Amino acid sequence: MKKRNVFLLLFVALVLVAGLYPVHVLQIEEPRKERVVFVRSLQPGDRFSLMYRHSVELCQVWDYFRIDGGYRLILDETVFGSSNTGLPSVLGVGERFTRGEKASRISNMQRIIPAIEIWVKRSYDNTLEFDNRKIRLPDLAGDTLLRLRIRKITLFELASTKMHSFFNRTLRR
Repeated sequence: MKKRNVFLLLFVALVLVAGLYPVHVLQIEEPRKERVVFVRSLQPGDRFSLMYRHSVELCQVWDYFRIDGGYRLILDETVFGSSNTGLPSVLGVGERFTRGEKASRISNMQRIIPAIEIWVKRSYDNTLEFDNRKIRLPDLAGDTLLRLRIRKITLFELASTKMHSFFNRTLRR
């Protein structure tokens, strides 16, 4: 075999092995259409927030999450502008409630969340914030139900999903 063929064969083998490497991702799905609309790789310690407008009180509610060492989604804190109908009012063990001038806060929550299902609508202003990057959730799939969860996938699946969601967003515009 020529050296070029050996090099090409080794390169292909390396790409195949690397493509099977597992990674953890935050995946946002549109369950009604069974499609993935967003995916982002994660590491333990990563943090993000999710904001929505409460449908009755019309105040913003911010939930703050982190990824723990077992790649679980942990709700650490919730901040909200009102404590009336349908908003948090009961504390779990070790949680702290603080009332400020403009908002109330429940901290030290440590709640393990397997998945988040949230109805997104433009008027609710649903926003995902990751590393100072704001993503308006209705821009991903319109006014619909979305599911956010952590998944373990291969690098090939990550690349394929990212390309597919990119093309779907491009076609929606």
